[in-house]
Amino acid sequence: MATLTRLPLETYLLAGQAAPLECAICRHENRVSAEACHRCSAPLSVARIQRDKKRPASVIACIGASGVGKTAYLGLLMDMLMRQVGSLKTTLLGPQSISLQQATTTALAAGWYPDKTTRDPEHTCWVHCRVECGRRRRRADVVFADISGDTFTDELEHPGSYPAVRAILEKCSGVLMLADAQRLQAGEHDDDYILLKLLSLIGELQPTPKKWSRRKKSAPLISIVLTKADTTPTAASEPLAFAENHASALLNDCRRRFPKTEVFGASVTGASGYRLVGGRRCCVPLRVEPQGIVEPFAWLVENMA
Repeated sequence: MATLTRLPLETYLLAGQAAPLECAICRHENRVSAEACHRCSAPLSVARIQRDKKRPASVIACIGASGVGKTAYLGLLMDMLMRQVGSLKTTLLGPQSISLQQATTTALAAGWYPDKTTRDPEHTCWVHCRVECGRRRRRADVVFADISGDTFTDELEHPGSYPAVRAILEKCSGVLMLADAQRLQAGEHDDDYILLKLLSLIGELQPTPKKWSRRKKSAPLISIVLTKADTTPTAASEPLAFAENHASALLNDCRRRFPKTEVFGASVTGASGYRLVGGRRCCVPLRVEPQGIVEPFAWLVENMA
């Protein structure tokens, strides 16, 4: 015998699922239940956290050629910030923000450098953190991503291949520009051309200097980080003089385009060696001895705040 049952129709749940969720990086509309942006693969948790805030998160662009050490630098940076090293008090927001720190510290503890970041946008590590800085302990939400250096090259050669790159460069308030000090001292300037192209792209996507004040947006801050400074003592002790001698074109272009530019020297390890793995020589860290890791990031955040 059939029985009748009365069920209430909770239509408000359907309406909530139908409302789009705008990505905080590229402004693409996604399903409210999605975890990553369909267009740029950025985590939508950033948009959910910032949805009820009046001030959006500041975006920092971490740029550099392949092999300059972005993953090792950024991963160790987050590990030191979580340990409250320096004047910044940092809180990670979202579980995906810990992936970069975990991968880097695990690899360094095992005597290896972290694996090279792949081109796949789904494997890009995103970090969303809340930083307290300055005498008044002002809070600022910061978002950045560890994007592969090959991705930057592909985007420059084939515009539109990776939407996240242009979205980050267009929204960024600060730039961590990583350059290999060892290559610069050896006279290898292939990486400079990639950075010069990225600077030109930032200038193209960002408002012109005359429009910065109209849009209530100042020029992005540029922090040039000379990585692997343990192999070049001058880069660690006198980074500005090193940049003027070995990367004058890059430094002058930064100063001409962006008023606030600083140069820092940084190193993750105190010394590196080589180990034979499968008949190939692989560079490995002999000891973890971070130097100048927090200062470039702290300078950006304090000036942005």
